[in-house]
Amino acid sequence: MISVLRGLGRRLAAGRHVATSDVFAARTRTVVVLASIAAVTACDLGTVNVPKTAAGIVVHSVLNPSAANQVVLLERTLSGAVDIKDTPFDGTDPIASAGGIPISGATVDIVDPSGRSFRGVEDLTVLKNGKGGGVYRFPISGAALVLGGRYQLKIHTTQGEDASGFTRIPRADVRSSGALTRTMNRDHDTLFVAWAAAGGRAYAVRIESPFGPFFLFTDSTRFGFTGELRNIFSGDLQRVFIPGFRQDMLVATVDSNFYDYYRTTNDPFTGSGIINRITGGLGIFGAMVPLTSGTLNVIADQTEPIEGRFRLSSFTGTTSAFLSQVILYVESPSAGQGLPASISGRYTTSAPIVRSDGILGQQFGTFVSLALLVNQLSVDTLDVFAGELRGDSLIGTYRTNGGTAVFLRSP
Repeated sequence: MISVLRGLGRRLAAGRHVATSDVFAARTRTVVVLASIAAVTACDLGTVNVPKTAAGIVVHSVLNPSAANQVVLLERTLSGAVDIKDTPFDGTDPIASAGGIPISGATVDIVDPSGRSFRGVEDLTVLKNGKGGGVYRFPISGAALVLGGRYQLKIHTTQGEDASGFTRIPRADVRSSGALTRTMNRDHDTLFVAWAAAGGRAYAVRIESPFGPFFLFTDSTRFGFTGELRNIFSGDLQRVFIPGFRQDMLVATVDSNFYDYYRTTNDPFTGSGIINRITGGLGIFGAMVPLTSGTLNVIADQTEPIEGRFRLSSFTGTTSAFLSQVILYVESPSAGQGLPASISGRYTTSAPIVRSDGILGQQFGTFVSLALLVNQLSVDTLDVFAGELRGDSLIGTYRTNGGTAVFLRSP
């Protein structure tokens, strides 16, 4: 369920909602306008101090009939009173590791259409390792959710605060997953996706990428795109489809709470403009019903010398061999003299722990630097391989694991 919430929007800073990494973190900041004297105009602007605000409640929960259980994320807006540490994201501790302030010890209930109440259990009390604060799980399987039913969320914190919300799950058949799973050649293929009409406020289309998800709403029941599709939500407008990556895609129908919350924006200073239906707090208590999903295995033509499959030929070092093979693509050619080409691809590790994940890197002439990613995220690196292409051989070293590896081009 946490993966459903992941990266869907950026919210609350200075009163606006902000999602960091895998969860939605709420942030508030105090804005101070300093006095200045303009020598040219001799104008005294004065000093204005915005009063401090009390940290409020932020809720993020989306009921999902395809989820094993339902989850509510509960945290505080950031007022600057708490020192936030910069730590790697941890899926077992999604709020704290993403820079949020979890609200622990709260009473969190979901009431179903029949009036039956379910009490959430905080991960923190189950894991026993200090992680999972603010993550409340409910023993409600997706199959038990009533399509078209109205659900209520009730929250009571240890500080005596109360928050609540309502949502109605769209009336739609839950489709089987995997229908969109296929191989896509970014250089040639045009992918058309269609789905049956369903109840709900709008349809949401989401495609995962290493630079953040591509996300849009539509009222149509079909969507077509080519490999040139750009991600308007990424910092440098990168392409959505990256060769070597396996990218999840989801189409769902969503309720009005979900649609209004994520389609609206807010002023960076006042926080106004966001449509919020949480009483006593900020955030979302919404619902979505997946209609179709799958994983796209993205590839591209391999015509450049650096492109292709390279298998491990030899390794020297004090540790065991790290990678068994890499598959490389020129994701974007050099934009000019003295500028690197962008590389993407996929790696596979050697035994005993075999895993496969994405690669992002750069190429300067025959030299390459390859970041070996974790969970296909550009911000999370397992190691870096620096090497040189010599004919059909790729020779280099690992920054963390050490040792020198020689890879040979193979079919």
